[in-house]
Formats: sequence, structure tokens, C-alpha cells
Amino acid sequence: MELGTGPGRVRIACSGCTDVVAAGAPTSYFRIGGTVSDRVVIGLEVFSLLDRAFGFSLGDTSTTAETATATVVVLWFPSRRGFFFKGGVGLAAGQFTVPGTAGADTSNGGGIGLTYGIGWDFAISRKFAITTNFAAYVTAVGDVVLPGRRVDDVIATMYQGAIGFTFR
Repeated sequence: MELGTGPGRVRIACSGCTDVVAAGAPTSYFRIGGTVSDRVVIGLEVFSLLDRAFGFSLGDTSTTAETATATVVVLWFPSRRGFFFKGGVGLAAGQFTVPGTAGADTSNGGGIGLTYGIGWDFAISRKFAITTNFAAYVTAVGDVVLPGRRVDDVIATMYQGAIGFTFR
């Protein structure tokens, strides 16, 4: 089991968009799994990003963007020194909330999520390690309907640098 958090950067692109929007936001993840061999771990990883000052166009910071993925991941340790590669595929979801005159409008989307990255386990004991992770998460969440417009084919790419605590 592993818990981690760190800074992230989200980049949103969509079909028909003239601007590609990027913003920084906090991220977190939870991973649980088991060893298949002395160099391979398979698990389930849940990742989330929350940005309360997001915008779909330059200068707009009124949207709250939440994205999450639940993926099956494989961690491969090429040696016994702690360095690993990570890759996975699963489900993705996104929720965008825009304040309006009659309250907040919320739009949800769901689709496919992919992840890949690298990391290093710094073993403190046989049962505990501090883990660094550098990963990318690609989430295709579909169409987002905002007040007065529709954003087609939203794909969010998140980049994360995190510190985690691994309990074995």
C-alpha cells in the first residue's frame, strides 16, 4: 500500500479549441497491489487532481476542475536498487464546475485513463519505504457542457512529481 501527494500540472486540449490551457494544481494518489515476481508489482492506483482556479480559455480562472483515474498498473524494477518504471490503463473521470448567476453549473465526463512514469523506492526498513514518483496521467473525459458552450473531446494530461509512503 502506498499513499502520496505532490504538485502537478494539468494541460487541457480539446477538438476545436484555439487555446491549450495549462495550470498547476495539487495531486494525490493511492496504490495497492502485490508482487508477481521479485521485479514486478501489479496493483490498482487511484490518482486525483483538484484545481479551484482553472479556466478553459486564457484569463478565465472561475472553473473548478477535478480529474481522477483508477488504473491497473504494473511496476517493473529492472534491478534491486529501488528504481522502477510504471505503466497502466483504466478508467478516467472529470468534473468541471462553473459558477453562474443561478448557482453553479457542473459537467461530468468519463472515459479512458493511461499512466506512465518512473520512481525510486528508498527503503527505510523491510516494511516501509519513502517513494519518489514522476508520472504522467492522460485522461480522455469526453465532452464538457459549460454555460453557453460545449467543449468537445476534452483530454487532460497531468504531470505529477510526488513523495509517497509505502507500507509493505
